[in-house]
Amino acid sequence: MLLSNYRRTLDLLLVFGFFFLANSLVFAYAFWLVPTLVLLVTIAWSVLTVLSVWILIRKNLLSVFVEILKQNWIIVPFLIFSGFSILWSVNWQISLYRWLVLFSTIITGGYIGIRYDIKEIIKLLSVFGIYILFVSSIFVFFIPEIGIMNYSIIQGAWSGVYWHKNHMGLMVTFVNILFLLNLVNSWSSTDQNRFLWGSLYLYSLFFIYQTDSVAAYLTTVCLHGVLLLALAVLRFREKIQKIHYFIFFAVFLLALFILYLNLDVFFAIFNRKTNLTGRVPLWMYLFAAYINKRPLLGYGFNAFWYIKSHQVATQQAARYVDPIIIADNGFIDILVNTGYIGLILFLIFYLGMWVISVKYASQAKDLFGFFPIILMTYTFLANISWSLLFENEGFFMLIMICILFSISRSTPPNRFRMIENKAT
Repeated sequence: MLLSNYRRTLDLLLVFGFFFLANSLVFAYAFWLVPTLVLLVTIAWSVLTVLSVWILIRKNLLSVFVEILKQNWIIVPFLIFSGFSILWSVNWQISLYRWLVLFSTIITGGYIGIRYDIKEIIKLLSVFGIYILFVSSIFVFFIPEIGIMNYSIIQGAWSGVYWHKNHMGLMVTFVNILFLLNLVNSWSSTDQNRFLWGSLYLYSLFFIYQTDSVAAYLTTVCLHGVLLLALAVLRFREKIQKIHYFIFFAVFLLALFILYLNLDVFFAIFNRKTNLTGRVPLWMYLFAAYINKRPLLGYGFNAFWYIKSHQVATQQAARYVDPIIIADNGFIDILVNTGYIGLILFLIFYLGMWVISVKYASQAKDLFGFFPIILMTYTFLANISWSLLFENEGFFMLIMICILFSISRSTPPNRFRMIENKAT
């Protein structure tokens, strides 16, 4: 019994090590120390990746990993292409490092997905979210010179443990919906942690407000809407007919059209303009000055923004007061770094994740079964005005891989479970 608990503790520490590393270079000031930290982070990723493979071999689960990867091959083409982009990268050292992180993310994400089901992954992420919220609160209240942004046009926004308020806001948005999932589940079950999850949920909402991130505000509202729809589907699934889905999507499209016609009024509510704080001119400049020059292959996996001249030129074009180091759009950053070929290959994986998530939700028996859709909705919304998938490390890519492997392992026909049973 003691040995079993010891091994489980080590396994949990390994998982939290993955989560921490996937965020490591976006913690406060770490981004500016990349040359100093890259070697240490690379060594840490290598050690933990090798350790996860060793555990899979020891537990006879490596064959399960290989089988699931074969079934979900849609991630492999992007992995291969981004690796080849090192050959033409404008900064091959950075591209190599980022590719090694991506490779490790797929291995370690698969490891987590094989070892844990969706509910357990949500619990693990929730605990990590508590850690992020706790440490960020310490930074805000006790080390405000780090935890609160006070420079140029950003005054008083909470950035917590991260280097920018938008990243902090979007991270807490994700953590907030995890807390809400746990709160709703505890309310309808024998779980006695309602007060804990309720308190964390309310505090995280307050924290989101203090980040002054409009992207976080809107993403939070949309995720709550998706969760409410999930509850409605669970409650009335047997009574819902195809006509109801048609009416819903028709109303949804109409609402989007009305919103489009009133964008000025909508953004004025948040004291913002329709150019998304200079993002639209930045994106137009990127297409005209850079993307059109290397449309197919791009500038090398995650290498573009490590060229100083690119930062200065885009800063001047967008008329921004600080150097620009990301495109503030995850999909445009993939495009500029890997070209249209890389973006298409990534979208094959990304759209495949949407299909898998929808199929999984269609068979869901509880709210946790809708988590993959909530995750995919989050990654889409968050990447419209922030580069979340690759430029700011691979935490959410790691989560997507976790979910992909976990769904594949648990979805009937369960030949992966059969392989595991034979192995053990």
